[in-house]
Amino acid sequence: MSGMMSCLVSFISTVRGVGLINGRVALWLTKWMASWAVAFPAVLVVAPIARRMVMALTRAT
Repeated sequence: MSGMMSCLVSFISTVRGVGLINGRVALWLTKWMASWAVAFPAVLVVAPIARRMVMALTRAT
């Protein structure tokens, strides 16, 4: 999940930031790796919190 989301977000932000230039794939891949390095641990922390919130909300209704 973190890999796919960081891939999409980094691609969109790279294209929006620099446009469709030569070398954009190499630039995007380096940005993606940096994004994934942050996204993966963030998902490990946020996913259990989100699950608990969803469980609390669905129990209340």
